[in-house]
Amino acid sequence: MINKTEKKVTVIIPSKTYDVNLKHCIKKIRLFYKKIKIILVLDEKKAFIKDKNIKIISSGSKTIGYKRNIGVNLSKTPFVAFIDSDAYPNSRWLDFILDTFKKDKKAVVVGGPNLSPKTNNIEKKLVANSRKLSFVTLNSLVKFKSNKTFKVTFLPSVNIVIKKNVYKKIGGMNISLNTFEDLSLMYALKKHKYKILFNGNAYVFHKDRNFKNFFRQRLVYGSDSLKIFFMYPCKETLLALFALSPFLFILTFPLIFLNYLLFYMYFST
Repeated sequence: MINKTEKKVTVIIPSKTYDVNLKHCIKKIRLFYKKIKIILVLDEKKAFIKDKNIKIISSGSKTIGYKRNIGVNLSKTPFVAFIDSDAYPNSRWLDFILDTFKKDKKAVVVGGPNLSPKTNNIEKKLVANSRKLSFVTLNSLVKFKSNKTFKVTFLPSVNIVIKKNVYKKIGGMNISLNTFEDLSLMYALKKHKYKILFNGNAYVFHKDRNFKNFFRQRLVYGSDSLKIFFMYPCKETLLALFALSPFLFILTFPLIFLNYLLFYMYFST
């Protein structure tokens, strides 16, 4: 029997391929919502899934914003939920979110925390700690679980639910962006004075990267952050400029050969 949440929400998951992370994400969703509609938007449609409530769409090598927009256009429910392929729920998180919508009729977007899973990997532990900094996550509140619900100005798209009609009305995400696509969405929502709420109980887990992949991610973010700041000037894009730090750090490497003091300062940093 389909419950109320399954009737109202479609889960949209963008990914390059049908990999181990995506399989785990779907498996965990199915533990709590047996028949909820799921739309997978992949680069290539190579997966075969025996689940009539999962639709696989081939988008080609497109941006995440492009993939999410496709998923929204194909959904038939009043709400759409975004979750990343390397994230997964550990409870009926969508029930908490829909309950928030029910209590506050003016809410257009409701999201929750994306927590770091427990691990013995020292690299991932350190990355998880760094992600609690506001200039890394843009809103450090999303890295902590709580019993509170309150208004915010930014939520990452790893764990949000939005009213489909509003998403389409404001044009969805900017499909030209390789990074910070959620910033384009939140900027449009704030521009139209829509209400964004954070429910601390509606958490999912979001896997952390190792040093190599995390540093690569920060370099990509850093190379795009200046452009994003001028496109969407706000507090969050100002914080995003800090993502330039690793990029600038590497660019200054030749300076260490000028004198010993610069050499010492560089490697101390």
